[in-house]
Amino acid sequence: MRPLLITVGSRGDVQPFLALARGLLAAGHQPVLAAPRRFEPLAAGHGVEFAPLNDEMFALQDSVKGQGVRAAITAARSVRPILRRLLDDQAALAARPADVVVYHPKSLGGPYVAEKLGVPALAGLLIPLYVPTSAFPSPIFPIRPPGPLNRASWRVAAAVEAPYRGTIRTWRREALGLQDGFLPMAELVKTGSVLHAWSPHLLPAPADWPDSARPIGFWTMPADDTWTPPEQLARFLDQGEPPVYVGFGSSTTGDPESLTATVLEGVRLAGRRAVLATGWGALRPGAVADDVLEIREAPHDWLLPRVAVAVHHGGVGTTAAALRAGVPQVVRPFLGDQPFWAARLHHLGVAPAPLRGRLSAARLATAIQNAAELAPAARTLAEHVAAEDGVAAAVACIADSVGSRA
Repeated sequence: MRPLLITVGSRGDVQPFLALARGLLAAGHQPVLAAPRRFEPLAAGHGVEFAPLNDEMFALQDSVKGQGVRAAITAARSVRPILRRLLDDQAALAARPADVVVYHPKSLGGPYVAEKLGVPALAGLLIPLYVPTSAFPSPIFPIRPPGPLNRASWRVAAAVEAPYRGTIRTWRREALGLQDGFLPMAELVKTGSVLHAWSPHLLPAPADWPDSARPIGFWTMPADDTWTPPEQLARFLDQGEPPVYVGFGSSTTGDPESLTATVLEGVRLAGRRAVLATGWGALRPGAVADDVLEIREAPHDWLLPRVAVAVHHGGVGTTAAALRAGVPQVVRPFLGDQPFWAARLHHLGVAPAPLRGRLSAARLATAIQNAAELAPAARTLAEHVAAEDGVAAAVACIADSVGSRA
């Protein structure tokens, strides 16, 4: 097969698709990964053919981070031309031979590229977004509605896409030459094929989902056996009991100094050492304490099995890594789907109740202490997750979709 994989977003949106590309390559296929240009070195390091996409949206996001409402409004005027350039890069992919397109819905153009090529299109979803259910509300719905309104809440995904439909419709006609039959992304995913790339042990399929929508497991990169930790990190881990990991990924906050101080005091009250991953803005570098080590980041598959508790934001990538590591979790969600996964982890008994609202040192300390007692449950769940191979399952599904067209 010649699968074309299209994804847009942060590393958390790209790395699972890279894992899928590696799995396809290992199975003897010829995948091409189309993703933001800045990830080309990452793909090259794994021997995956790469097609660069416009990544101006990253620069735009960086330019307004922490700059207030006026800057955000000004930047919003630049979104449509940037989106058009991103879509034009995707239109160019239609000149490549491909047997199937697997796309992240954030790409916005993926299913229409498949339409132009005349090949099957499969949505690769890292979180539930488009297949409605009465069992729970959409993970991105901003409030928790009464149970009878759960199914209606799933319309929010279509609403997120709606402001760009005019741009997409025009691009589809002008760049791809597709005149009639436009359907919005939400309708295409809901009525078409979907690959739900998370563990059924984290979130099983509700009873009202079709068999084709059942989750198949995380798309996980194999552990990097060549990665060597910095000497300071290795020494810190060896000098005492396993520390607490604290990292909020790419989440941001208006007062990183205050959050960092709260985290440090909470860890101290819990009587723990800590590794602080300062990431991209939620935590402020500059912590000074003998029992705290500050890093920017480290591979989760290496670091998390070596800690006692993982404190994080609830992103599905970090959630998955902590599940595989068998480490109990404390979640302080910020936005989007993070509260949803925080609630799931609490329901599964591998995390205390989510730390919603304003965080205090005392609440964090109590949560860390409570989480440590959940270590046996976390190890048991890790054994179940380790038995899954979401990439292999996805490769088989992709092959079936191509075979059914033959």
